[in-house]
Amino acid sequence: MILHNPFTILFDDLSEYLDSHDRSLLKEDMLQLAYKEYLIDLGYYSNQFILYVVKDYDWNIPVKKEYLQEEEIVNSLNKACDEVLSYYENSR
Repeated sequence: MILHNPFTILFDDLSEYLDSHDRSLLKEDMLQLAYKEYLIDLGYYSNQFILYVVKDYDWNIPVKKEYLQEEEIVNSLNKACDEVLSYYENSR
């Protein structure tokens, strides 16, 4: 998985799943990345992957919520990282 350097990986169980495709590893908390006041969170909920981008821990109003197919995960994560960097730069 390709991730941008400025992000801190808070936890990552997604990499193991992507390597093995072991469905027993699917759960709500699979990956969380942090950059400044932003979080990127990916989990498996009710038979689907959901990607969230939140600012200032405001989970009630996410900056982004995207439903993903498995084959979209890596590209969508990289796109979300680019978007977060852009949001941060544009807010300065």
